[in-house]
Amino acid sequence: MQATQFLKALSERLSSEFVTKQRVLSFDEYLDLVARQPLRQARTSAQYVVDCMEHFGTTTVRKGGRDLVRFNLFDGVSGDAETRVIGQETVQADIHRVFVNFTHEGRVGRLVLLHGPNGSGKSSLVAALMSALERYSHTDEGALYRFNWIFPNEKISKTTLGFGGDRVRSGKAGSYAYLQEEDVEARIPSALRDHPLLLLPPGDRVRFLDECFGTAGLDIAERPLGEMLHTGDLEPKSRAIFDALLSAHKGDIDRVLQHVQVERFYLSRRYRHGLVTIEPQMHVDASAQQITMDKRLNALPPVLQNLSLIEPTGDLVDGNRGLIEYNDLLKKPVDAFKYLLATCEKTTVALPSVTLYLDTIFVGSSNEKYLAAFKEHPDFPSFKGRMDLVRTPYLLSYVDERAVYDEQITQRSVHKHIAPHATWAAGVWAVLTRMRRPTPEHHASGLRDLISRLTPLEKADLYALGRAPRGLSLEKTRELVGAVPELLDESDGATHYEGKIGASPREMRTILLNAAQNPLHPCLTPLAIFEELEDLVRDKTVYDFLKMDPVGDYHNHARFIEVVKERWLALVDDDLRSAMGLVGEEQYVAIFARYITHASYFLKREKVFNPITGKDEDPDTRMMEEIEMTLGINKAAPAFRSEIVATAGAWKVENPTAAIDYRTLFADYIEALRNAYFEREKTNIQRHTEDLLHLVAGDIGPLGAQDQARLRGTLTALKERFGYCEGCARESIGLLLRERYAG
Repeated sequence: MQATQFLKALSERLSSEFVTKQRVLSFDEYLDLVARQPLRQARTSAQYVVDCMEHFGTTTVRKGGRDLVRFNLFDGVSGDAETRVIGQETVQADIHRVFVNFTHEGRVGRLVLLHGPNGSGKSSLVAALMSALERYSHTDEGALYRFNWIFPNEKISKTTLGFGGDRVRSGKAGSYAYLQEEDVEARIPSALRDHPLLLLPPGDRVRFLDECFGTAGLDIAERPLGEMLHTGDLEPKSRAIFDALLSAHKGDIDRVLQHVQVERFYLSRRYRHGLVTIEPQMHVDASAQQITMDKRLNALPPVLQNLSLIEPTGDLVDGNRGLIEYNDLLKKPVDAFKYLLATCEKTTVALPSVTLYLDTIFVGSSNEKYLAAFKEHPDFPSFKGRMDLVRTPYLLSYVDERAVYDEQITQRSVHKHIAPHATWAAGVWAVLTRMRRPTPEHHASGLRDLISRLTPLEKADLYALGRAPRGLSLEKTRELVGAVPELLDESDGATHYEGKIGASPREMRTILLNAAQNPLHPCLTPLAIFEELEDLVRDKTVYDFLKMDPVGDYHNHARFIEVVKERWLALVDDDLRSAMGLVGEEQYVAIFARYITHASYFLKREKVFNPITGKDEDPDTRMMEEIEMTLGINKAAPAFRSEIVATAGAWKVENPTAAIDYRTLFADYIEALRNAYFEREKTNIQRHTEDLLHLVAGDIGPLGAQDQARLRGTLTALKERFGYCEGCARESIGLLLRERYAG
């Protein structure tokens, strides 16, 4: 009974969905749908892709001190990590802009070529877009329609239409669209999934759509019709059938259209319905074959049986009304894809006996090596006009790079605990190898000296966090952070643009997997990663980026290992202090924020509310004086307080809806508080760290019960709050003790 009830419920649901989703329509019903939804039904493939990208929405993300627009579809519309693209917001915007340009032009007249180094995410971007298009086609907003030719059996064809009971559903002149399967002798689909409106003569279809737009209160000029609906034509088989039926019925188009069944279809990568990926190959991507002897034709009316019907086939046919990806396009010899660029330009493909009208987005990918060779071809200037190049560099934010590794390298995949900061260390080193020495003369004169002194790590901090180097004035900090877009763009016209050269995520994944197998380390730890990186940089013959000569601090890949190790030790130090219950980074920020609050009320001669006592009280001058003494302020307290409060106030005026970014505005003062506290507690931290190492080694020695409890509390905090296990805690803290607290 349970199975029967399940199947009954399933049948009822699918039957209901079939009707509500308008899976099958007669032609006149489809025209009614067009009249209600002219914008939706008159879309070209380019407009469809744009609508899909905008359907899933956008999110504003703040990176490197600037706001970027991220298209949500690249986060994976199916919740599938394989279709998620981390970072690359600028590339996403470039792709969207190209597609919007196609809609304004009314045709897809160029191939979109994503180019960049191997592993930069080109294929992932296209895969995410295809996945979103597939999902979008299942929504009401993304409904797509094609048509089939329906020819009834002899019994139905002799029945007066409109009196066929449930077997024939009447439209304007009757329709075979709803015939039961047993009443259908032949169903011939349009091979190209042609748009049903192509069944109308070009001038009439444009006039009809103009009227639909007007009735809906829209101006067709605001979203002009694509060339496909202006001048496009049916694929050859459907054109032959249409013309033969129209001739047989002496021009009565109603009689012709009663054979049309409009059917909703869905984009699918698996079944190559409008979404096709083509690997490098030598043969052409479309062909045609005669199907006169197809057994379906035996059931056609006599007027059609003598037609020489041509059936187009191939990748271009499968991808029509959607998107075709040419993976590693430029690996083909140029002569092998000349026809493709001509097809993109004309939106038609000429076969030996027929011409096909296409409505397809063409996207290709190439690494920089093959693109450079292509640019040397004498015909490249001609080809360039048929392509839109979209640069896809390596990620330049180590926050994004780490996120890539966090998805790929998990405890399940490496069968080993992953120590805190392990993927961070790999991400920072990889990004440092991609940094390009800045060109100061490209920037405002007041910043040139500062930019010329930027180290690779300082530049990486700017890109990832919008964080300027320590020791700068507030004004210089704001100017430098504001110059991040110019820093990112300054190498756009260069052959070796930033993000073209460096460690690939694929190579770094191998580094991480090898480090996880190192038997000398209890976990996948930063130290294991550093050892793998040291082996990597010794052999400069394997990877091109290792062959580059250092330019100052840039491209010094061995030195980068030490730079990352030093920053990693600082992170371990922060983790340890926080686990010990000492003041942490956030607490330093909170202390300085409290100082500014009390300084503000002090200057206004007002009382400040004390949330503990619930009373308005005088500003805490003792607390302010202690902080000023710690900071070593050498000017009058009121003047310093006024300066600090004015700085915070100016930032708030420029950012009225955002919380004050104390960490960026007052980085030097917060760092000074942190260092002062560290100096006072250094001896205690060293002793506590030594005892902690004895504890994890099982050598508690003369430690009393109270000390042991305190140490176990620290170890528990390291595990629960930061993700250390005893093995990686022992390794990390041992190195920290030797490097920072010895002597």
